[in-house]
Formats: sequence, C-alpha cells, structure tokens
Amino acid sequence: MPDSSPPPRTRIADSLDTALRGWEAHERPGLPVDGFVLGRRPMRPRTGLYRVEGTTVIEPDGHLLRITPSPDRRRIAVEWACRADENAVLGIVDVERKELRLHERIGVRYDPVLWSADSSRLEVAASRERAIVELDVASGRIARTPVAGAERVRLLPGGAKGLLARRPDGGPTELIDRSTGASVGRYGAVHRTAICAEGFVVWHDRGIDRFSCRGAHRWSWHEPGLRITDLASSGDGILALGVRDGRSVIVSLSDGAFREVREVVAGHGPVAATGIAMTDEGAVVRVEAPLLPPRVIPLAEATAPITNAELAPVSEDGSRTSTLTVRADDGAEITVILALPRDRTDPIPVILTCYGGFGVPALPAFEPTIPAWVAHGGGYAIAQIRGGGERGNEWWWAGSGARKQRAVDDLAAAAAGLCAAGITRPELLVLAGASHGGCIAAACGLEHPGSFAGIATTAAPLDLLALDAHPLGHLWRDEFGDDGTDESRERLRRLSPLERARSLRPGQPVPAFLGIVLAEDTRVAPDDTRRVIGALRDRGGRAELWEAGDAGHGINHLDALHAIGSRILSFAARTTGMAGA
Repeated sequence: MPDSSPPPRTRIADSLDTALRGWEAHERPGLPVDGFVLGRRPMRPRTGLYRVEGTTVIEPDGHLLRITPSPDRRRIAVEWACRADENAVLGIVDVERKELRLHERIGVRYDPVLWSADSSRLEVAASRERAIVELDVASGRIARTPVAGAERVRLLPGGAKGLLARRPDGGPTELIDRSTGASVGRYGAVHRTAICAEGFVVWHDRGIDRFSCRGAHRWSWHEPGLRITDLASSGDGILALGVRDGRSVIVSLSDGAFREVREVVAGHGPVAATGIAMTDEGAVVRVEAPLLPPRVIPLAEATAPITNAELAPVSEDGSRTSTLTVRADDGAEITVILALPRDRTDPIPVILTCYGGFGVPALPAFEPTIPAWVAHGGGYAIAQIRGGGERGNEWWWAGSGARKQRAVDDLAAAAAGLCAAGITRPELLVLAGASHGGCIAAACGLEHPGSFAGIATTAAPLDLLALDAHPLGHLWRDEFGDDGTDESRERLRRLSPLERARSLRPGQPVPAFLGIVLAEDTRVAPDDTRRVIGALRDRGGRAELWEAGDAGHGINHLDALHAIGSRILSFAARTTGMAGA
C-alpha cells in the first residue's frame, strides 16, 4: 500500500511548508469569458465563478472545470465535478439568483456547449454519455441523439447552427457545417473554433483557417517555428498567442495577413503568457513567471517592460529568473530557465524539471514550490527539451515517436550543463516531472544514475510496454512510437523507466526515488509507479511510494496541491542534504 502520511517533520521541511503556503495563497486568476471569470481568489481553496468586475456568482463545493455563458448572460453552463477525477456533470447557473442546478443525467468531460440565440436551450456532445444532448433550460427537458461507433464527437461554434467535429478512432477530425451538412475541412486535430466578423476561425494542428458564415474558406495562416497556445478574436482581427524560440509571443492577424508579432516581456528574465482573451475594453493577457504569480493585464502592458511591483509581489530577497543555453550531444541548443537565489554561493541544490512531449511547451510559469524552494537557497530549472512545442512542430517531432530517446538525451545535456556552469553538482541535483515529464525524468535518471541525487515523479507512465493499462494510454501510442511492431516494442523496452530500473545491478548506486500517485487520477494508473518502486527496492535503492488523496490529473483542491508540493520539496531537501534537513 502506498504511504499517504505527511512528509517527515524536520526544521527545513516545516520551513518549506510554511513558505509554500504563503505562495499558494496568491490569486490564480482566470481569463474573462463574456463578462465572467472562472478562477481562484486569494486564500481560497478552490475555483469559483465571478463577474469580471469582481462580484461573486457562486463558489460551490467540488470542482468547476469550465464555463459557457448564455448570449443574454443571465445563465451560465458549467461543468461541475464532485471529485478530482475530471468526470463532471452539466450544471446551469442562474446569475441573478446565484443558484446552481445540476443535471446529473448529463455527464460531460471538457465538452464545448452551444447555446441557442435566444438563450432558451443548449446542446452539448456529452462525451461521458456518448450522445448529443439538447437541454431546454427552463423546463429541464432533455433530448438525446446517441453517437454511433467509437468516433469522438464535439459541437463547436461556427456557421449558422454550429459545427460538428467528428473524429474516428485514430483518424483525422472532420468539421461539418450543421446548417448545410457540408464538410468544412479535415484536420489532424482541431483545438478550438471561434466566431469572428461575418464568419469563424478554426485553430488546428497546422495553424489557423478563416471561413465565411456559409463555410467558404477565406484564408489560412501558419508559421512553422511557432506553436499556438491560445486564440482570441474581435471583429475581423485575430490574436494568436504562441511560443517561438521558447518565448511567449502574440501574433496579430487581419484578413489572413500578418500584421505584427510582439514578444511578451517583463522587466527582468523570462516570462510566460498562459492565456489571452477579448473583453469589451480590448484584449487581456495572463502573464506569469517562476517567481511572479499570475495576473491578467491589458495586452499593451503585457508587451512592454513592466516591473515586479506592477505585476505581483515577489520574493523580497531579490531572487531572479534567467536562462542558460546548453548544447545537446548533436549540437542543438537547449534552453534552461533558471530561478536562483540572489546571494547564492554555488554550487546549490537544484530541482530540474521538464515535459518534453505532445508538443506542449515548458514555459517559465508560476508554481508555488519554486519561490518557496528558492527562498531556502535552492535553485529551480526548467529544461525546454525536444518533444515539447517550444520551437514549433519540428521541435516536437524531433523528440516524439521513434525519436523519444532524444527528449531523454536533451534532459541529460541540461543536467550536465548546470553542473558545468558550476550552479550545482550531481549529488545536489534532483530530477522532477509530472505525467509525461515524469516518464522522461525517470528514464534520464535511471540511464545516468551517477548524475543525480534523486528523482521525483508525479502521475507518470513508467512502463512503456504497458501503455494500454492506463485509462487514456491508447491515445499515447503515437507520441511514444508504439506501432505494435517488434522493432518499436524493443525500442520502448530500452526507453521504459521500469525496464531501466530492472536492469540495474544489485548494490549499484542509484538516485533516491519518490513516486507520487493520485488517488482520483482517471488518466494515469498507479501500477507502473508501484512496479518501479519495487524494482528499485529489490536492488537496494531508497524508493518511496506516496499517494495523494483526493487528487486527480486536472483541477485540484488547494489542500491536495499543497500536500503534493510539500512532499516533493521535503524529498528534495532530504536528498540533497539541504541545511536543516
């Protein structure tokens, strides 16, 4: 059975825990959606629903996953889950009465909602129900149209009656105009659609397409080196938030023509833009950095130098963020984002993290464990390795599929670069990663056991020969290059953290290992982590298994997040011998 107790009580653990709580108390603001915001207020344990001007609409128990206001803004469709397992039901919020009515028979999971123009009814392709559901909001009457086969179906805004997105298992997504039945196009993936002047836009895996209201294609836009992460439209103008060369940028488009690109900046060091939205007053951007809690600010402020005081409170000790460039073994440049104490005496204990998969960029975003750790003399590093989306699709593809080992090699190069720069030493260096990043961290640490003091993984797939054992594992085959052939299986065997743990010689020095599993995770099963822990213990390694109760792979209660963060910091402090540990 996994341990679920608090971390061992030491002076440094208690001090880290206190600092962590202080940073967790900061607001986690959401972006405005038609006059409303889904976010977490300062000192609040969970997300709530608010008007943009700040008044509370509802702060329910459980978890609010997404919101869709009606056109008249009198009601809001919400996804509400009682647990952290991301399995939600549809709810309708009466804004004036501040009441939430749940429809337990409509099971949803991040499913877009389409409202009728008069706000009297809505439609949703309820993925948990395998049906397109129509709800009469006033009467509560429900009509269902079952979805046949194994294809995934979504309803998206666009055209006169919305768009139907259909994706058969393993195939491309086809967009169909529901008013005409005509096919709008086929895409590898459709991330979002949005209404704009006299038409709609489609944000897909290759870029952005613009269509008229009748579904006629107007223009396409794509920049190979840029990974789009969010989109906002107003009138005929489109703002694309993306990542280029590892940095957040905002691209302005009009009539399919590039107008300008602006880098999101701060008064110092790297900064991340993690969302963009339109309001009645103009565009706003959510900006944050490793030592700067997020704030939603006007676009003009996000693309001009700003000071710490203008953005948010930061460490009073003057800690700063910067970047380090290291070279991989094939000559490619890897950017490492650093958060370091101002008055440090190198070398210092460092936590090195990454993601490196699915084209998801590892950005210099805020995470409360970072300033808490840095305030105690530690360093925090984020490696932008291949497999992520920091430099566009080519960067992703270079570390995906049959090339997944490249992500591991890039992380090893980042670790070596930190040591070569004198920032840390192997006995002071801890790898940490969550989900896919945990797989890469574990694979790297077990391939180079003498280069690290510890490895901490959270909700990570660690047996790459058993991807199908995970609830969503069948969706990861392409990313890990599992095509079912003997060649791919052998490649995965060599890469798999579990197989690497089993290949260690008894008595061989091995990094300390912390494997965290989530009690309510519906994406990654805990069995891989348990087997890795067992293999390491059988070979004399120090390996801990810890279960985070009431925690899942998506939105979590602040208490659950605190328990996870505190456990990782305590482990890193003990493993590196931080003073007081």
